[in-house]
Amino acid sequence: MKIHTDFEAMKKTWTDFVNSGIIGNHIRKPIIDSWIRCQAAGLDPRNPNRTPSVSEENFLKRQKENKVLLDVSIPFMVELQEFVNKSGFSTTLADPNGVILELICDPSILKEAFTKNLVRGSIWNEAMAGTNATGLSLDLLQPIQVIGAEHYYECYHDLTCSAAPIFDENEKIIGTLDMTGPKERAYPHTLGMVVAATKAITRQLCIAESNRQIDLTNHYLSTLIDSMSDGVVAVDVKGKIIGINSQGAKILKTTTFDSYGKNILDIMDGETILDHNGNRPVKSEDNEKYVVTKSKRINCLINSKLILHDDGKVAGAVATLKDMKNIEVTPEKNRRKGTRFTFDDIIGESSDLLRSLHLSQIAAKGTSTVLLQGESGTGKEMFAQAIHNAYQSDKPFVAINCAGIPETLIESVLFGYEEGSFTGASKHGKMGKFELAKDGTIFLDEIGEMPLSTQTILLRVLQERYIQRIGGAADIPVDVRIIAATNKDLANEVKKGKFRQDLYYRLNVLQINIPPLRNRKKDIPVLADFFLKEITEHCGKFIEPLRSSTIEIMQKYEWPGNVRQFKNAIEQAVNFTETNRIDEYFIADYLPKIDAELTINKQAVPLMNELNVDLKDLELVTIKKALALFSERKKAAEFLGISRSTLYRKMKHYHLED
Repeated sequence: MKIHTDFEAMKKTWTDFVNSGIIGNHIRKPIIDSWIRCQAAGLDPRNPNRTPSVSEENFLKRQKENKVLLDVSIPFMVELQEFVNKSGFSTTLADPNGVILELICDPSILKEAFTKNLVRGSIWNEAMAGTNATGLSLDLLQPIQVIGAEHYYECYHDLTCSAAPIFDENEKIIGTLDMTGPKERAYPHTLGMVVAATKAITRQLCIAESNRQIDLTNHYLSTLIDSMSDGVVAVDVKGKIIGINSQGAKILKTTTFDSYGKNILDIMDGETILDHNGNRPVKSEDNEKYVVTKSKRINCLINSKLILHDDGKVAGAVATLKDMKNIEVTPEKNRRKGTRFTFDDIIGESSDLLRSLHLSQIAAKGTSTVLLQGESGTGKEMFAQAIHNAYQSDKPFVAINCAGIPETLIESVLFGYEEGSFTGASKHGKMGKFELAKDGTIFLDEIGEMPLSTQTILLRVLQERYIQRIGGAADIPVDVRIIAATNKDLANEVKKGKFRQDLYYRLNVLQINIPPLRNRKKDIPVLADFFLKEITEHCGKFIEPLRSSTIEIMQKYEWPGNVRQFKNAIEQAVNFTETNRIDEYFIADYLPKIDAELTINKQAVPLMNELNVDLKDLELVTIKKALALFSERKKAAEFLGISRSTLYRKMKHYHLED
């Protein structure tokens, strides 16, 4: 229901107050109190200075400090914005000082939002922006809606804003959520939506903090157990493995991943831990006996202990295992069939990777088409499987490498064919990949290599949501989610005429860029440790942790083959070393020699302090170049590698506004 507001009476009350200090009856007390504070502070309601912004460095610091708040709030902001899509509204998240940390709005009002300085980094507390919902909710610690001329600054009289505070688990205010739009669209339920969202965010923050404490405790415990030289295996009363450390997995000739959830009898002779019925742990004992695994018998010293409930009932057992001989080479790790990757399998801590992960987790909640862009070896299929497994793990996942199928066969592979459609066709016909992926996900890898003729058919499938087999006339409905991936710049391929523009727009609904390893130098120590543990577990070797000097060599290299090449380097070094250590020369010998031309070019580049370059002038020239190349601000920002709000802020700083 729309709010029946007398805008003229409200405007007259504001005018009387500004001109004569007269306080009318048409304005609520919290608004009047705010006006009085603004007037006392010397704020000019008709000619305000533009709402100021914090520096880029200060903004990045605030983002880092409020990372948890951002991670929890952004999904709710996206949902709120979907409710008011194309209605001229924007949704903002501000910190306790009123600094906007995140802004989500319709692209159509982005320029207007910039004019109002409703951008990331701008300050919207009362002292800087006058009477407004964000500032008042911070002062009053309660939800509030400010409409039209209730704003102290006249330039905001065409807006309505609804804001509510966000509290942490200790009831301390940590930010505000606000929805701002045209005053003519002021509705009571807008504030209700914001309040509901902030309550949900507060609950989620409490859950996140509780989970963080639990995870930290579990991490300490698992790290302690995994660092033990003995193997440790825990089972429940039915014999199902609920915990095993890496040493225990080595002794039992398996892996921690493959062991979880299996019955101990599927891996080893259960009599060493369980009785003959396999449903009750035996009493604690310390015995040397043979463990019978699927691959061989191992002489072990085993100690089994009961785990009891408070009422004395048996809950399970924990056994420690000590191999009495040298650990032999373990068999090749069993590969899981089908999709095996989740978001937990994507390793890294760099901001670029975490951003891609965050966007992928948001994308996983819906069914929109996803376009993954990244160089070869960055893990695009891993991201695709993780997106699928987040909510569709019980549905089919069908992957197709568009570059690996001959052009003459790709249509039959994708859409299937009927009996006798072509020479060599099966007499019973065959289902295509789209039919096989029904209700699940179809992953079109290397989509940039798809022939133009097939692109035309794929476009029709995306539009109509049905296919026809080759040689068939029946329309077969398909309900699949499409995830496409490419290592090419599809926009550039469109310009070259090698990729259909309309198909590009259909695929580029949710675009996620997977960063190359050269932009993730922070992740190299983490990846090196992960791959070293994984590979040595396969090979049955003990290798010391990599030295810092070896890590430094890895971080200096550009890794054109990305994570795939990086893992190969670790595996080669592990296999070739004849000691328990990987020295620097093992890695250095693997890395291709830098071309002489590149070396000469690098030597020819003088140091910055020799050039006497003004970095601000360089930034100004670069921004001007981007604005000249691209008429759209979005494309200019992408060219510069910054967000649109940052571009607008820098344009303001350098007086480059239109």
